[in-house]
Amino acid sequence: MSDNPPARWAIVGRGRLGTALADALRATGLPVDGPLGRGADGADSDAVLLCVPDEEIPAAAARIAPGRLVGHCSGALGLEALGEHEAFGLHPLMTVTEAGADFGGAGCAVAGSTPRALAAARDVARCLGMHAFEIAESDRAVYHAAASVASNFLVTLEAAAEQLASTAGAGRELLAPLVRATVENWAAHGPAGALTGPIARGDEATVRRQREAVADRAPDLLALFDALTAATRRLARPQRQRPPGAMRTVRTVAELRSALSAPRAAGRRIGLVPTMGALHEGHRSLIRRARAESDVVVVSLFVNPTQFRPNEDFAAYPRDEGRDAALAEADGADLLFAPAPEEVYPDGFRTQVRVTGPLTERLEGAVRGPEHFHGVTTVVAKLFAMVAPHAAYFGAKDAQQALVIRRMVRDLDLRIDIVTCPTVREPDGLALSSRNAYLDPDERERAIALRRGLDAAEASVAAGERDPARVTAAGRAAMAEFGVEPEYFEIVSTEDLSPPAAIDGEALVAVAAQVGRARLIDNTTVHAPARVEAGPFGHDKREAQCSV
Repeated sequence: MSDNPPARWAIVGRGRLGTALADALRATGLPVDGPLGRGADGADSDAVLLCVPDEEIPAAAARIAPGRLVGHCSGALGLEALGEHEAFGLHPLMTVTEAGADFGGAGCAVAGSTPRALAAARDVARCLGMHAFEIAESDRAVYHAAASVASNFLVTLEAAAEQLASTAGAGRELLAPLVRATVENWAAHGPAGALTGPIARGDEATVRRQREAVADRAPDLLALFDALTAATRRLARPQRQRPPGAMRTVRTVAELRSALSAPRAAGRRIGLVPTMGALHEGHRSLIRRARAESDVVVVSLFVNPTQFRPNEDFAAYPRDEGRDAALAEADGADLLFAPAPEEVYPDGFRTQVRVTGPLTERLEGAVRGPEHFHGVTTVVAKLFAMVAPHAAYFGAKDAQQALVIRRMVRDLDLRIDIVTCPTVREPDGLALSSRNAYLDPDERERAIALRRGLDAAEASVAAGERDPARVTAAGRAAMAEFGVEPEYFEIVSTEDLSPPAAIDGEALVAVAAQVGRARLIDNTTVHAPARVEAGPFGHDKREAQCSV
């Protein structure tokens, strides 16, 4: 097989997916033939991507002469369907309509029979802004079933809802906003944060009336309604089993360990959400995620003095235990651990847990000093020792903190899953933060500068820019329009925070800025295709926005 790169691609199959992929790839500057008819062999191309029905893939592959990369877009089939070719798989987790598809941000299952083939699949995915991931062959059927539930079966459910609503004179257009909001809530907060309605609140009388109505108006849907009711009850049970006032507040390590001894002995899963209080929707999403994945949820409430510099806002940091306790209980916490400072740092305390090196010296470490993170890792290590959780939940807004804690857990061989949950934002994009309370109305308007700077960086990368200096300049310029100068605006590796020479693959864009009294941080992840001259093919395509 030649080591020359696939300079020209052929898309075989004129259906929705083939048309959408050909248009999307061509828009990046990649030379593409097609979409071609199903009988085409892509004779003038170096690589052929088959976008034909699954049952036609083996025959379509057999028509292609040896010597070219050959791939398919099936989620159900492995590479054996492509015969003896150097084969790759590319399955976008995306619904494609007659109008095409925006593949940006979608997941994409990739496979390859050789390193070169796998690299080609990954580069095409990145070229279109997708997140490439590999699926083990033994997991293919269940992966494909999950995709069907998330897309095809969802359409089936909405068709059932439309059928029922039509008997009451309500059309699909009235249901659509509800469906969109529900899916967005599920994507942001998981099942626990999205589930509402009579089953979630334990209103079985309403459920019975609903069932009677379904039996009367659409009896063919009754079995489906019953199955969904049973599944929803199982999903809602952890929330409904907790009577009002079930959350307990403990203030000492001894009380905490005593409260956890019985569930631990019973093998129940314990989830920890460490907070400094002043809970907002971001914290609450972590508690709901922990509730959905744990048998017992512990929320810690402790403003940690060791992570504040002398001139920072430790004394002024917002504190309202009563409010925080009510919110934590409403979202499913079982225990609120609210220790006094002397319980965490007793007289004579002399121990620190430190993660050293670039992870704690760059970004926040450079501005606030590495002692900030030494304070974080010390208090988190103590919380882990006190609670001994199976999992701990952190927000993606503090991306550097999450990396530091993951490194600490790895280096100390702690058996704790670190779960990082999506950043929760205001409608205009401002990341939620306890320090947002410091902002007056004018400062609140200016604070959106951080999100606009990240948006500008994302747009610059999407337009083909790969020079970190130029991307950061675009972000800083966008912030300057709001009169905000960042303390830092940097592009770094998502693994170790090292600065890349060029944006190649995935990178973290991190920003911090002082707006009035509030010091705010935010970040986003950008994805760029690997440059071909540095990639597995060695082909120079510097004029193309995307080269694979």
